[in-house]
Amino acid sequence: MKHLQIILMAILVLAAHAAAQEYRGVTFEVVVDNGAGREQVLALGLREGATSGLDPMLEEAELPPQPPAEIFDARVVSTPGTSQLGTGSLSDYRSYGSGTSLVEETYTVAYQAGIGATGVTLRWADPLPGRVRKVLIDGVDQSGATSYESQFAQGQMTIAITFDPSPLGYAATPNPLLFDANNREPLPSRTLTITPQGDAGAGWSLTTDVDWISVEPTGGEGETEVHVGINTSMLPAGEYEGTIFIRSEDEPARLDVPVLLRMTVGVEDVHVPGQLYLGENYPNPFGGAASADTRVEVDLGSAAGVPSLRVHDMMGREVMDLTPRLQDRSGLQVLRIDAHALPAGMYTVTLRRADMARTRTMIVTR
Repeated sequence: MKHLQIILMAILVLAAHAAAQEYRGVTFEVVVDNGAGREQVLALGLREGATSGLDPMLEEAELPPQPPAEIFDARVVSTPGTSQLGTGSLSDYRSYGSGTSLVEETYTVAYQAGIGATGVTLRWADPLPGRVRKVLIDGVDQSGATSYESQFAQGQMTIAITFDPSPLGYAATPNPLLFDANNREPLPSRTLTITPQGDAGAGWSLTTDVDWISVEPTGGEGETEVHVGINTSMLPAGEYEGTIFIRSEDEPARLDVPVLLRMTVGVEDVHVPGQLYLGENYPNPFGGAASADTRVEVDLGSAAGVPSLRVHDMMGREVMDLTPRLQDRSGLQVLRIDAHALPAGMYTVTLRRADMARTRTMIVTR
């Protein structure tokens, strides 16, 4: 009895592992439509681990024998010398090779339009899946087409598909990513362009190995621009290295993008009359029940140029423009900052005039 329990547990573990397994490959879906309200989706393609027979783990299952001709039916059947599907299946996957040369596979679709229909139409998505390079139906090139009509109410069609099985890869631009940051300046951000290679529509996910790097979005498909931001609030001066990891969900494709950060810390400002000055806001932190706002001292100095005073979040996005409240004069002036519309978090306040800038950090609590 104990041995039987061990065997059953082993079977369950293997079944769970198989259910979670991702199979590398490509699928070309064809909709067979009889024009009278009936249709069937068939899957043709390549899958890692596929054989010439029925592979239940790859969603291939033998169908019952074809019904009488009056009933609509569409299925993938055996292709002589290539596949053995018994009475037929709704999917036919062939072995996913390890080479890089184009591969042509021929599939056979059997159909009967059923009563009230004179034929069937095959439809497929536009554009084709990234690894499908060419489709022939009954020897006719389907380039630029998205459908094919049969000439008979019952019969078979051959679909020859040319696949590109070359390994999936990723490119990223720029690579590496370089940041120069100063705690007195708004946090910089960069745009990282991710480009799949070998399959233009392939998916990907992003992670990082340090908490001062943020990426948005963290996943997608095809060529995409990703926003990369940094948070230097807890970093002292120095040089830092991090990595953005680009990964495929179901293929062994990967790319590591180094992120290099040079962090400098500005010297504490001392108010000198006639020079640009931004004091520390008080109270800080603020925004709770006891302190709904904060105040900050500003001196625009005597330099020429249009001044600006703006608040940014840790992603470098502007959340408040206080410039209209500045008095265009030299000498200290006090501005009140109302943070009721800001969520809790850390922000930077930056005062600019001409080519000079002063930045302070403020913390909003709730």
